[in-house]
Amino acid sequence: MNIFSLFWNNIIMKPMINSLALLYDVLGDNLGLSIISFTVLIRFILIPLTVRQTKQMKKMQELQPQLQAIQKKYKNKTPQTRHKIQQETMGLYKEAGVNPVGCLGPLIIQMPIWIGLYRAILKSAPSSPEGFVDLSKYFYSWNFSISKVPFNSNFLGIDLVDFVQFAPTPWQFALPLIVGFSMFIQQKFTTSPSTDPRQQQTQQMMLWMMPIMFGIFTWQFPAGLAVYIFFSNLMGIIIQYFVGGKQPLMLFGKLYFGTDQSRGEYLEKLNNQKLSKETQIEEINNKEDNNESKDIQRENSRRSNRRSPKNSKTRSRKPRN
Repeated sequence: MNIFSLFWNNIIMKPMINSLALLYDVLGDNLGLSIISFTVLIRFILIPLTVRQTKQMKKMQELQPQLQAIQKKYKNKTPQTRHKIQQETMGLYKEAGVNPVGCLGPLIIQMPIWIGLYRAILKSAPSSPEGFVDLSKYFYSWNFSISKVPFNSNFLGIDLVDFVQFAPTPWQFALPLIVGFSMFIQQKFTTSPSTDPRQQQTQQMMLWMMPIMFGIFTWQFPAGLAVYIFFSNLMGIIIQYFVGGKQPLMLFGKLYFGTDQSRGEYLEKLNNQKLSKETQIEEINNKEDNNESKDIQRENSRRSNRRSPKNSKTRSRKPRN
């Protein structure tokens, strides 16, 4: 626990609190602007990871036809075939240079930043002498911004240290909604139409689950952390749009943004997705029709078998001439 505490304080908390304090001092004692500036800096630092994530996701989408071929190759789901599917799938990933876990890189790295910022915001406005003493331990000796403590946490009529659920109306409802909606838009930019039914289900689940989950969690976050998540999503949308080749956004049945080429590619993927769904429906209907015809044939054969003994008996009873 001591090693974890040293790592957490020296790698996460101290740099974060000192950065917020310096930005607060430079930006005219405005904690909201310092959090927004801190968000922009973090997102720019994570641009290489975002580029890597985008490339990994594109490669994953390009591999979908080959992954479907592997699934069709082993239709009988036995322990042996599942093991072969895993082996061939991992071999395909290795050959293409794809790491499925790499697609979650920026999200995994941002988790300790969210937790650290949560603690930093609460510590930056201590309400007791003990809190001031505890906060002073996190400042570097050269950082004279400690004289600005406690920070003025008011921003646009919101107390950034207080929880969102206690924010004045309409912010207590608006902040969770804008956080959830911004995450929804970001998820839309990072997903593209797929012909794989499993991937479609995963995309739909992630598209709705993450925004709803973070919208609910925001209710119990400090307002300053909600501001960070919103602007982080906003920066993520802008970066993703340009890094991802200006992909269009499908919203309420209409396409927004994008170029003529990216729009054409997106519509082609949508068309392929629609055709794959229609073929799947046709296959299911054909199977049902075949099963029904087989059931009818079985029932007819049973009826004929039941009648045949009676016919034989009647024939045997006929008198001979």
